[in-house]
Amino acid sequence: MKKTTKIIAVLIALVMLAGALAACDNNSNQTNTPAGGDGERQTLKGKDIENDPIKIASISISTAGVVNNIYDMAFRDQLHRFPNVRVDRKDAEYNPNRQIDLIEEAITQGYDAILLECMDPFALNDAVERAEKAGIPIISLNAARPLTTHSLHMAGADHSTGWWSGQLMDEMTAGVANRTAIVLDCPESFKPGALMGTGFEDYVQQETDIKLIEQYGVENWSADNARTAMDGFLAKYPNAGDITMVYCANDDIANGAVLAIEAAGRTGEILVWGFQVQAIGFENIRSGKLAGSMFCDTYVQYATAFYFALYCIASGVTSVNAGYTETPIVEQPMLPVTFANVEEVAAVSRWFSN
Repeated sequence: MKKTTKIIAVLIALVMLAGALAACDNNSNQTNTPAGGDGERQTLKGKDIENDPIKIASISISTAGVVNNIYDMAFRDQLHRFPNVRVDRKDAEYNPNRQIDLIEEAITQGYDAILLECMDPFALNDAVERAEKAGIPIISLNAARPLTTHSLHMAGADHSTGWWSGQLMDEMTAGVANRTAIVLDCPESFKPGALMGTGFEDYVQQETDIKLIEQYGVENWSADNARTAMDGFLAKYPNAGDITMVYCANDDIANGAVLAIEAAGRTGEILVWGFQVQAIGFENIRSGKLAGSMFCDTYVQYATAFYFALYCIASGVTSVNAGYTETPIVEQPMLPVTFANVEEVAAVSRWFSN
């Protein structure tokens, strides 16, 4: 109980810190030139975040997933404080070309900031660079991040969390002979920035005798695609003991694996572990179908991203005029969720809030 409470308090502190930064007194005529860096310079012209009309574009990989309910809740709650601010949610429909178009539209339409779930870290580089040069800060969130320098990237601490997940599954299966692991990872295009699967693999290869028998990138992070892949692996490894564990790069993927294992009648034989637990993940942990997952407070993350956007808008800072040579990164701590603490974490997760 105490450990969980402390970690959740750290997550909440991120919002408090960002809110304090954004709440500083700014006037719409503030101008100055920052020191340091060799990037192209712009004159800083901040906006009055209390009174000026402000538009923020939130460009998601897709607005179809249930996680979007948490995004919307986070924005809705913060906008009570800032009625002059508008957040427009935009759907890239799993299409990097559409994301590029949406970024270009945001530039043309004079948005003040862009919150971006990057679909392809290579394809979006030019569009992100144009936005930053136009004075529009890009705050990327989760998974892949544009490789070009931009104002901020926020994500769960994916590599260290993958490593930690490997350690926990190692402990859960201690004493089992001939241990094997399958990794149902992020889509290949996300690999430069989504390192949870890599963290798991690094731990297993460096610290254990567990054999990695399959690694598969699940397109669109889809439960259906994960289930199809897992069906194939179950057919390839049909005997009890062939597969000890499956590590999954998110909870949709984990749910696909759980459904395939359940349909094959092998529940309880194979441990499945997820990442960034969602509502279905909590239910699967409660029922014993999922050994565990990692909790990252998505509400806190998006509320914090909103306040960082306000900070950039109020100060006029972008990566260009600040002279950044690398993108600043904020990694959120994550919390393992198992049957032992599932009710406690679910109660504060907001997945079951209205």
